[in-house]
Amino acid sequence: MTDTVLVTGATGAIGSAVLRVLDDSGDDVRAFVRDGTALGSQHPDVEVVTGDILDPGAVAEAVAGVDSVVHCVNFPMGRYERTLDAARTLVEAVGDERPHVVFPGNTWVFDPDAPAPITPETPIAPPSRIARIKAVVEQTLFASNLPVTVVHLPDFYGPDVRNDLVRPLFERPLADRRVVFPALVDVPHEFVYVDDAARALLAVAGEEVAQDRRYTVGSTGSPTVREFVQMVGAAVGTSGRAVGIPPWVVRVAALVSADARAGRDLLHVLTRDVTMDGAAIRRDVGFEPSVSYANGIRRTVDWLRTETDDESRPTTD
Repeated sequence: MTDTVLVTGATGAIGSAVLRVLDDSGDDVRAFVRDGTALGSQHPDVEVVTGDILDPGAVAEAVAGVDSVVHCVNFPMGRYERTLDAARTLVEAVGDERPHVVFPGNTWVFDPDAPAPITPETPIAPPSRIARIKAVVEQTLFASNLPVTVVHLPDFYGPDVRNDLVRPLFERPLADRRVVFPALVDVPHEFVYVDDAARALLAVAGEEVAQDRRYTVGSTGSPTVREFVQMVGAAVGTSGRAVGIPPWVVRVAALVSADARAGRDLLHVLTRDVTMDGAAIRRDVGFEPSVSYANGIRRTVDWLRTETDDESRPTTD
């Protein structure tokens, strides 16, 4: 039987990837976005519902009759508490509906002193403000009457990924400039190609859920940031140089800079090995990532070059 899948935050990096994967799924797909102008041409078979994710009435309209919700809403670091508001709105708006909610988690919320690799059993002990907000979002969903699965993902890269942590890992090697990373560059740091991340979310979305679940998703390897940047450099024909900012510098800068405060809040995952074990999700639903670093980096470079060309092309009246 065909399922109806709602994707919230469908124009963001992970939401866009979920729609790409769903294009070939045969499911009925509904996207909830603030502005659906671009989605109509990119995904003509998707039902687009527009509205504010913080408006319970609009969310109730979007969620009516769906089998699962892939809740990809995310707010910038400076307004990250709105991510919690969005989760509360979703829970409030659902009413008598009981869709399976799938939420993309990350590595922030786990006990930083727990040994690697991270598994679904690793204790939740968020050590920073941003990480605590993320953990409360998950707790809010789990405390609802909805079936919920949280899928913890490594940092993802690929088309439409524009965040300030990952995008410079590509843009600067493309310009033959060194990457200045806001933490250590010689500890293992997993990345997952964004379409693989989307496939992980969708692999669990159609499953019957008897109780709330967590899964952790591994990747196709655990390079350091320096090694990852070197792979990007090799793909674009530049040196792929990377240097790290010492954590104490980030902490001092956080006293005067909002951007540095966001970096300080993530030091616990940028200075430790936070690789994850994907055995449970592989065992239960058969998911494992399939896009190698070489292939994913090549695809990302191709996308970024196309986007750069589009931005530099003069407009005509």
